[in-house]
Formats: sequence, C-alpha cells, structure tokens
Amino acid sequence: MTLWGDFFSTNFLRFDIVGLWTGDKVTKKQTLDTHLKIFKANSHTGTTQEIVTLSLGIAQSYLSLDASVFSLYKEKVCNPRSSSIGDKVFSKLKTIGLKLLEIDEKKRRDVIEQLPPSYSTIQVLCSLTPEELVTATKSKVITKKISIRSAKAYIQQIKFPRATAMDGEKGRWGHKQEHLYSVMRPDDVSLGGEVLLSLEGALRRVCTDYGVTLQHPKNSGAATLRKQERTTREQFWRSVLQKELTTRWFNKMPDMTKKQFNLRNVQELHEAPLRSFTGFIINATGSRDVFWEKHSEAYIAKLNMLMEGTEDAAQRYNYRRRKEEVIGQRTELAIWNNVMMKEGGFV
Repeated sequence: MTLWGDFFSTNFLRFDIVGLWTGDKVTKKQTLDTHLKIFKANSHTGTTQEIVTLSLGIAQSYLSLDASVFSLYKEKVCNPRSSSIGDKVFSKLKTIGLKLLEIDEKKRRDVIEQLPPSYSTIQVLCSLTPEELVTATKSKVITKKISIRSAKAYIQQIKFPRATAMDGEKGRWGHKQEHLYSVMRPDDVSLGGEVLLSLEGALRRVCTDYGVTLQHPKNSGAATLRKQERTTREQFWRSVLQKELTTRWFNKMPDMTKKQFNLRNVQELHEAPLRSFTGFIINATGSRDVFWEKHSEAYIAKLNMLMEGTEDAAQRYNYRRRKEEVIGQRTELAIWNNVMMKEGGFV
C-alpha cells in the first residue's frame, strides 16, 4: 500500500477525506459536522498529509457549503477558545487547498508527495501556477526539505527572472561571486530609454570580454522586484517609441501644429499626455486614418510605456484595457506587440 493509502486506511473519515483529497464532488449529504470532523482530525502543524488534507477540507467546504454555513464553519474552527488556528492561518490553508484542487488528480498526487511538512512554506509555493508547481516538482526543485527561504527565492526567480537571474546563470543558485564595481549616475546626468539600453549593452559586451557578469541591483522584496521589472519594461517601450517617432520625423511636422500643442521637440511629444500625443499626430498627419495606418505601433508603444511607468494601479488598468481593446481589433498590432515583447525578453 502506498504512503497515502497507509495514511487514509487508518483514518475513520477515509471516504470523506479521499473525496476531498482527489477533488471528487462532495454531495449535499455532507453536513457541516462532516467538515468539522475532517478539520479536527488533522493538524496544520502536523505531517504533510495532515496539512494537505486539512487544506483540501477547508477549500472544499468553501466551495460546497452555502456562504452562511461556511461562515459558521469558519467561526467554529477559528474560535480562539477551542482552536489554535486563527484567521490568517485559515486563509493560508484555504489558499493551499484551492490551488491544489486546480491540479489534475494524478499530477496532484505527485506534487503532494514532494511538499514539505510546513504550511507556511507550502502556502508560499502555492503562489506558483498549477503548471509551475508540477514542473518544480518534476525537476526536484520542490522537495520535502525545501525551506521557506528557498521557496521565496524560487518564487522570485520565476516571477521576476530579469531582476533575479544572472547572465548565463539563470536557474542556478549559490553561485560564488565577488562584487567588483558599481556604476553610479549623478543627479545631473539624464539616462533613459534607448540611451540607457545602449549603456547596458555596452557594459554587457565589456563584461563578456573579461569573463564577468553584469547584474541589476537586487532586493529580496517582491514589491521592489516588481517595480524594477516595470522600470525595465518602461525603458524598453520608451526606446521603441523613440525609434518609431524620431527627431527627423518630428522636424518635418507643421510648425503651426507644434505651436498649437506647445511642443518644441520630439522628446516632449514622447512625454506628453496620451490625449495630446494622439491629438498632435492626428492633426500633424491630417487624419485618423493616417494615424492608424502609419503610427499605430507608436501608439501601442506609448500605451505600454505609460502602463509600466505609472504607480497608480487604476490608471495602469485603464492603459492595459485600452491596449487590449486596440490590439483586439487589429490583428497585425497584436502580432507586433508580441514580437516586441519577445525581443525585450518579457515572454
């Protein structure tokens, strides 16, 4: 009998737990008491099997019970007088259970066999997609001995590869290295867009010649890594926009239109609000048809640049929605956007 068979054969709730564990549909005959018994039979500080069974039980109660009954269930299991589990732990266990239920039954068994006996570590790993969890299990990245620190490091490597991986060393941890130099930018020196990317390319070529690597500054915080990733994307799209709308092109535009929009150079156009950006190009080129025919790619680059550059989540959503609306109507723009994303190393 397998490890899981041994575990379940000694549990008086074997039928109910196996049903939860395999993701079988729970019938309406399973009452609140059944869910409470499953909860009481397992511990969040116990073995991997207990943690997983408890998590799946919570997830299935969330999916199968009416909202009012589930609230009563949560109230009973999170009661400080009778339980060691609080709201935060309960939420983590529910997250684990819901994520595991997304995985195909056979693959889920393999994943569970590799999980460590720590609900905190498992919850961190569950920020991966189901496919990423399966892959990490098959490649032996996830093992019963993985620590929460290693789990967080792996998550950051997967979610923010450009910010965490070294050149030529992606996927390798613990690479011994010595910090030789830092490159500093004085406040009075402006670097951005294509110029910054050009500097990075030159530094990488020099580093390759001498057998050393160039790394971006690291920070273990997910928020910082996310911000670094957005900054990299913004710089990339800025460079694309600079190639689409050049100084030479801008100089050929009517002076009257430049004066109307108070633009002295193409850099000011690049930085202009979206309405002024599109308004200038439409007026300068003569029509919306010409705008979409000749400058639609510049418009998408501008949307991407604005989306990655803003700290306002609502505004970022609006830019993303507008971009998806445009490329959804124009297949050639969708293809171009994907090609650019691949060239930038973002997909």
